[in-house]
Amino acid sequence: MQEIPLVVSEKRLTVAAHEWLAEALFDGAFAVDATVGNGYDTLFLAHRVGPNGSVLGLDIQKPALAGAHELLRFTGKADRVKLVHECHSRIGSYLDRDIDGAMFNLGYLPRGSHALITRPETTVSALQSILTRLKRGGRITVLAYRGHQGGPEEYSRLREFLFSLSMAEYTVDELVGKTDMPESPRLFRIRKKSNSEI
Repeated sequence: MQEIPLVVSEKRLTVAAHEWLAEALFDGAFAVDATVGNGYDTLFLAHRVGPNGSVLGLDIQKPALAGAHELLRFTGKADRVKLVHECHSRIGSYLDRDIDGAMFNLGYLPRGSHALITRPETTVSALQSILTRLKRGGRITVLAYRGHQGGPEEYSRLREFLFSLSMAEYTVDELVGKTDMPESPRLFRIRKKSNSEI
């Protein structure tokens, strides 16, 4: 089993996540935002899947979904997004088709309660559900924050899970910022190999 490659990103990790995931999305694609939060990733996905595509977004906090809905409505993209008030660990119940791309932005809701955070067991469960429906060539980004209580544990459990994935079927790497410190976020990029690569 090989180690997960560590890559230094010249860009902010949020930008790097969007740019890399954009390559797997197209007009008519299906994408998932497993942690809607402030809705910016949801909006990005809604833009990339185009008028013929769709996005499924989940969040456990109603204020997050309300804010995201307003953002999507204001930008004219609400009609291509389904927002669900649910823990991401239950995402498998809402998947009725295969996925082209998915995003996770872990931690707590910006400007929200720091006590409400994503947790290792729910994040890994959600990731497992998404991986089972990920298309060949599909991509997933997971931005893990380590600077809050519970963050380092979630990061470690996530890294352990990704390390266990079959490298014959997936490519996985880990991006760090130029000024990486113990509390800095890390970005995981997961891609399911195409049939020609296996």
